[in-house]
Amino acid sequence: MAYITRRAARECAVQILYGYDFQKEENKEAFFDSTAAESEIETNKFAKSLYMGTLEHLEEIDAKIGENLRGWSISRVSRVALAVMRLCVYELMFTDVPVSVAINEAIEIDKKFDKDESPSFINGVLNSIAKGCREQ
Repeated sequence: MAYITRRAARECAVQILYGYDFQKEENKEAFFDSTAAESEIETNKFAKSLYMGTLEHLEEIDAKIGENLRGWSISRVSRVALAVMRLCVYELMFTDVPVSVAINEAIEIDKKFDKDESPSFINGVLNSIAKGCREQ
């Protein structure tokens, strides 16, 4: 595993979470390793821990996202936006990453991989979730 920035590690985790949403293989760790290798995605231990942690708490994370969509169902959210939000909600709920950092990283990653209107949508959802998780 290479040295990559924390942003690149988050991008890696989002890309592999996105792929996992289509495959849902039983061996999550093997899926991470094979997808990173096949897609030539640079990764590190931090990226893998984000991916594994998100999947470990996926049910709780999806419930939290669903509670905060207001008028939307989780099935209507693009899979890219969902992968980005899942990772950010994992960081908000289960790590000590500052709220502003987690949300900013999510928005910047979404801008790179998703549609133009998506960042403002996920910003609203993530801010709503953050208020319920911990003080900003």
